Amino acid sequence: MDNDDLYEALSIYAVPVKVHPQLNVLDDGKKNALNEVIPFTRDDLTDDPDVESYNDPVVPRSSSAVLSAMMAQSLGGGGNTIPREYAWYSEHEFRVGTLVECKGHIFQIDEVAPNENTANIYVYYLKGDDALEPAV
Repeated sequence: MDNDDLYEALSIYAVPVKVHPQLNVLDDGKKNALNEVIPFTRDDLTDDPDVESYNDPVVPRSSSAVLSAMMAQSLGGGGNTIPREYAWYSEHEFRVGTLVECKGHIFQIDEVAPNENTANIYVYYLKGDDALEPAV
């Protein structure tokens, strides 16, 4: 299977993805009037002039570690949300910590797969960022 075939096979899972390459939680971030670092807000994403839009495959990331974390959280009474973790396949390169919107949620790139650029496709592991989610 060549590179184009692999990406085409994955493309059945493609969804709209908005990437905010200039909004990265690992950078110095946004600062207030007192020069203190403050978290990004939903408005920062909405007003981002550098947003990039793609249609890339995004699938749930399933592993025993994720399942264990979900079970520990539910058994320990640690809240009512299950961690949202996905694998995103893209032909575009981004940094860890970059904010990403897809599937109606906001994520950050948590890590890049070790085989970073196999077949010219980057595999990013996304982690949900509840701090930026609208209140229900």
